[in-house]
Parts: sequence; C-alpha cells; structure tokens
Amino acid sequence: MHGRGYAVSVGARDRRVKVVASVAGGYDIGGTFQQFLGVDGFAAYFRRINDLVQREYETGEVQYIPTIAHGLSAEVPVAVMPNDEAYSYYDRTHRDHAPAWSDKMTAASLGPYFIYNAVAHAPLVAPTPLLIVHGTRDLFLLPEYAQAAYTAARGPKQLVWIETHNHIEIYDQDPYVSQAADAVVAFLDRHLP
Repeated sequence: MHGRGYAVSVGARDRRVKVVASVAGGYDIGGTFQQFLGVDGFAAYFRRINDLVQREYETGEVQYIPTIAHGLSAEVPVAVMPNDEAYSYYDRTHRDHAPAWSDKMTAASLGPYFIYNAVAHAPLVAPTPLLIVHGTRDLFLLPEYAQAAYTAARGPKQLVWIETHNHIEIYDQDPYVSQAADAVVAFLDRHLP
C-alpha cells in the first residue's frame, strides 16, 4: 500500500542507499484523507479508528477493518482504501495473483499510516539522488504531494510526470508501466557507478 513513499524515508535514514526512486507514491496519506473527507470529516474518521483501538486495548480482542471497500457507509464506517478504484485493483489481484493476501488490517495500524509524511523526509535524502515518478491524474495519491516532496528535496533530484487517467494504471498497464520503468532505469544509469 502506497509503499513507494516509504522509499523516500528509507533514503533519508540510511546512507547505504545509493539512489532513491519512488513511483506513484503516497507522500502524505493523512493530508490526502483530510482533503477527501474535509477536516471535520477526517477528525470524525480518526475518532472511529481511535475508538476501535481503545476497544482492543480494553478487551484484548484485535480489531480488524477492511483493507478495501467500495466506499465508506454505515455498514463500512472505516476502511484503509475506501474507493472503487482500489477495490477493483486489489480484489482482482488478490484473486488472480495473491490468494493469501488478507483483505483486513488491524485498526491500530491506521494511526501510523495516517501520520506518515514523506514530504518531511524528502530534504533529508540529500545527497542521495531522488527520482519521483507520478501520474498526472491520480485521484487517490494526489499529485500535489508528489510535487511537494520533489520541491522539498535537496540535492540531485528529478520529477517525471506520466500522463495517466487514474492511480492504478501505473501499477500494471502499458504504456504507463513502461514509461515509469524507462524513467527509473535512465535515472539509475545516471547515478549508479
């Protein structure tokens, strides 16, 4: 899930990393949800998560939530990725390629997920070269956060925009995957000995 943003954090912490390349990353998950739900809506959403975590603390029973859902509703008040695009992609790949994948996560795992912010880590990557590849039309990992991470980064850096229609095209559909791979390979060729 949105792990490409975590590559920025690894590059910020570990000087053994020689080059960082992030494709379609989630750079500010809490900020993204806040934009989708509004400040008050996100606060209420986070309260529901905290209530589940408190229930787990009080009862000792792990509280699970859906990883994917078509959207939020009375029946599904909390989900990690509550949108049709994520649902269709992960449901399909779960059935076709990863039958052991769990469609549930612990409610306690959402707190760290929502406070994660790679934009704050981006300046710390330097002097390691940083490549950010992102889709121009990504409704779930917003392009403005990819731009913010790039803008915050210091040292050698490059931002490559791929003309997309959604987030998941860059995962497994050509020409988007090939464009992203070509950008990464070219960057690695330039920056690795």
